[in-house]
Amino acid sequence: MKIPFPLAALALALSPAAAFAGDAAAELEMFSSSEVVTQAAAAPAEAEEKKTLGFSGEALSVLEDVVYSTAAGNSFNSYIVGNLMLDARLKNGVKAFANMETSYYPRTRQTASVLREAFLDFNLGRRVYFRTGKQVLQWGRCYLWNPVDLINVEKKTFVRKLGYRDGAYGLKFHVPFGTDYNIYGFVDTGNAAEDRDLGGALKFELLTGRTEMAVSGWAKRGRRPVFGYDLSSRLGDVDIAGEVSLARRDNTRFVREDGGVLETYRKNDDWVTKAAVNFSEGFRLGEFNDRLTVTTEFFYNQTGYAKSPFRDRAAYAFSGPLALSRPTGTKGEFLLGSGLYEPNYLSRYYAAVFTAVSRFIITDLTLNANYVRNLDDASGVLSAGVTYRNLNDFSAGLLVNALLGPARGEYTFSGARLNTQLTFGVAF
Repeated sequence: MKIPFPLAALALALSPAAAFAGDAAAELEMFSSSEVVTQAAAAPAEAEEKKTLGFSGEALSVLEDVVYSTAAGNSFNSYIVGNLMLDARLKNGVKAFANMETSYYPRTRQTASVLREAFLDFNLGRRVYFRTGKQVLQWGRCYLWNPVDLINVEKKTFVRKLGYRDGAYGLKFHVPFGTDYNIYGFVDTGNAAEDRDLGGALKFELLTGRTEMAVSGWAKRGRRPVFGYDLSSRLGDVDIAGEVSLARRDNTRFVREDGGVLETYRKNDDWVTKAAVNFSEGFRLGEFNDRLTVTTEFFYNQTGYAKSPFRDRAAYAFSGPLALSRPTGTKGEFLLGSGLYEPNYLSRYYAAVFTAVSRFIITDLTLNANYVRNLDDASGVLSAGVTYRNLNDFSAGLLVNALLGPARGEYTFSGARLNTQLTFGVAF
């Protein structure tokens, strides 16, 4: 399906920008369930194990309208997205899971399907736990930015992604040592044509008092190794999470101009640092604890652009594969056309605030108001809406996203000023 450039640009600015989507309901099981963490707890469970086969899913109908400041007509889009999940549980902790996602676009009468996840869980004597296949991993502790996560193929989004994140293909393993120490690893086989093309990550995690921390490393042929450190703790009523990555040189490709020609390159900065820190607290409203939750997060990206490439309106000659289809254009167009734009990772400094009020007016209604800002170019997205979900798993939501700041910033380059989204869904 061919999507108009302004709408595609808006999707790029909003989608891979932040926060949740139900990253496979079963994903945390392998790392957090009692049968994984302690061997002793597994004994009584074995006697009760039975083979089960379960189906679940959800369907979501979406209506979207995009308002442009200079356009006579605004972009409208409607579609439906559905997920069907299979969960097969066998004896001895063996499990298979699959999540198939299908979308239908009535304007073009096209149907698109993708297998978001498909994996198998098994273990060796309940001492080492494995998950092999296509999977979304929990790697990193912050809410939006995860500089230590170089494994997942899709970053978290600021505006809720409708549907699920795509999984990375490989083999994950977990070796628990009681409840205080854990070793996690992932062998990335997704793009490997030869054994030397395999990538991987390893993490050692420990719990000390109220603080959980981990050191990690990631490596792949042709890329600089990346080392990471992350932690989560609690100070009074405030939950704190943080993570930092360090690499000899940045693996990200950037855009530069050389003699009127745009080209991609990797910066030679020594010991590149990226870091995120998160503070979250729940507040009592009325008779309910944590009815209001407030989360703030900050991100530092050492090698990010100090000035937005989208603000340069000069025309340049293109190099590389893009030049075959589009020989000239702006820096922003070259950045997008070369697939180098990662929303919320373009510049050096970012900040975000997430607030949620549950039981808003009625029991089943939740109010959300979130804001993300590129501190370098002063552009941002203000996202506010309400979500209704009842006991029968029917849901409805209204979301309004305002793109704020000067023109041609990271969040305003598409020319869109407002995006509204109305959803109706059911889970089964």
